[in-house]
Amino acid sequence: MRDDWKEDADVLAAGAACPMPHCGEINFTYHSANLDRLGLSSPLEFTCWRCGMNFAMFDEDLLFHSVRRDWLWAGNHSA
Repeated sequence: MRDDWKEDADVLAAGAACPMPHCGEINFTYHSANLDRLGLSSPLEFTCWRCGMNFAMFDEDLLFHSVRRDWLWAGNHSA
């Protein structure tokens, strides 16, 4: 884990497989969590580090999409 992870509280990660035939490398990109709060659904842009292809994916086509850190540290309540 990086030492400065607390400074990236408003950054989310997303992962997608490269659509280039015979590549399929998993790639990652980062974007502002503010876009998710506003309900903006635009494609995320990736650049494959293996073959160099630029591609975009919508949220439903991603392999994973991280959640905001405050969701993970939300208080727990029991009845």
